[in-house]
Amino acid sequence: MSIVPVMALVTVLLAAVGPAHGRPCAEVPVAAQSGDFDGDGRPDRVWKQRVGKDLGGRVRAYDPWRGQLRAVEQGRPALVVAWGRPVVAGGACTLIQNRRFLSTPIWDEAPPPLAVLPRSALPESAFKGVQSRRWRGDGILLGTEAGIDILLYWDGRRFRIAYSGEQP
Repeated sequence: MSIVPVMALVTVLLAAVGPAHGRPCAEVPVAAQSGDFDGDGRPDRVWKQRVGKDLGGRVRAYDPWRGQLRAVEQGRPALVVAWGRPVVAGGACTLIQNRRFLSTPIWDEAPPPLAVLPRSALPESAFKGVQSRRWRGDGILLGTEAGIDILLYWDGRRFRIAYSGEQP
């Protein structure tokens, strides 16, 4: 079986991830950060929020650490990425959720340890190599307890994780 049909299916599923009922993208918080995460030239937004219980059971979240699309874990924190069109009820967005990473104490702080890394400002040594060669657009830096950021980036099909060579 060719991997192309599988990737096409993942892309379709990821495009459908988000507000079956418009809730995650309905209101962009003031603290949302802007960047061009998919490299299409339009500003996208990212923010952290707890997933409410009012979402439909068909809403899916993507876990880039495991490479899986799965049912959203209600009541747990998630990152919401609203794509570059005006965010209105039912607008396109993607939920990123990982129980272990987003539930660490550092993610309970306000503001969350979330930053935009413009692709043009990439330091020479950080996040270079095989793990990030398909990176498009700006990246999203995710803070950790050890103080070493993890890069969340869009590769044209899905979100991926990249680790820097930095040591704590």
